[in-house]
Amino acid sequence: MKKHQPHRIAAITGLALGALLLSSCAGSAPAAPPEEQAAGDSTGDFNLQELVTAAQAEGPITVYDSTSKIETMAEEFTEKYGIEATGVKVDAAEAIEKVTREAQAGNVVGDVVAISDLPALKNQLLPNSFVYSWVPGDLAESIPESMSDPLVMITDPSFFAYNTEVHDTCPASNIWDLTTEEFTGKLAFQDPVGDNGYLDWFSQLEGFGEEELRTAYRQAFGEELETDQDSAAAEWVARLAANNPILTKSSEEASEAVGATGQEDPPMGLISSAKFRNIDEKGYTLGVCEGLSPWVGKTAPKGITIATGTDSPNAAKLFVHYALTAEGIAPQINDGKISSNTDITQPADPANVGAHLDALFQFDNAGLDTDWANREKWQDLWRTASN
Repeated sequence: MKKHQPHRIAAITGLALGALLLSSCAGSAPAAPPEEQAAGDSTGDFNLQELVTAAQAEGPITVYDSTSKIETMAEEFTEKYGIEATGVKVDAAEAIEKVTREAQAGNVVGDVVAISDLPALKNQLLPNSFVYSWVPGDLAESIPESMSDPLVMITDPSFFAYNTEVHDTCPASNIWDLTTEEFTGKLAFQDPVGDNGYLDWFSQLEGFGEEELRTAYRQAFGEELETDQDSAAAEWVARLAANNPILTKSSEEASEAVGATGQEDPPMGLISSAKFRNIDEKGYTLGVCEGLSPWVGKTAPKGITIATGTDSPNAAKLFVHYALTAEGIAPQINDGKISSNTDITQPADPANVGAHLDALFQFDNAGLDTDWANREKWQDLWRTASN
């Protein structure tokens, strides 16, 4: 764990990606994605069996994703459809680089790409036609509009959490409490300066959470918020940064800081739902801050796209369809991830995500361009406020 050590990882990453994409003049970017729909969907009436038949006539596929669970998903897809699929764990930054270079070289390896950096996907990969987003016709009505362009496969929830060995209930009742003296140095989470997901969350709060944040402020302090910042979100972020939070390299470290037993005065934390498995695996005592106003946590999206230059477009589309079914996505949602398919019932998990779906701040694709443009703004605000 560490205290504030400002740096510009996110900005540097963005510049590097920009340079990589600009270098496409040295190679040839793919043509625009094909206009035709999936097999059996040319008239708008999706036919899964026709897609399966077309997919089985094609070659194998490779799927990139940031979780090792993609290996299990690929194996089960192969068993179900008889189409060889290989899952490869690749983090978001590496996936962007690999997809870009493969497209420029005309040598596609990753036929399906699941990527958690949606602003980069929307503003870098899609405009260059390196990948395209495709929503299966039979599932379109079950995918919220806020997650359909580009298509979101799952969202990853993180919860404000506390140590249940020390506290009977959550020590905070309002997220503005976390900016007060009582919680100085008492909240653990990943360093936002080096985590694009946090910067995007701040941007999303500004774009879609203003009313809720102002209402919560009034509830916490009995008066209207007055601020010189651009928004209530910017004021909350600035106050949080100034309150000396415990910044970690990972959600795993944050879960340890909060949930390790034997502590007299443990901090609260913002922790991925997946880390609640540490209750059983490591004996941690973690509880979700139920009833925290206005949200008990946040969600971060992971999109799923198809490489424009794939030799197996129907097999790739079939995998996208499979990943949007309860059977296909089971390995990922069993630890708390949430499918974008609203018809899928959330299974039991250590964080009890299904009971908190309506209390999470939900990511909205409508903000992706703003999120991409404002990463440095939020980075600078955090760094300035924390000094």
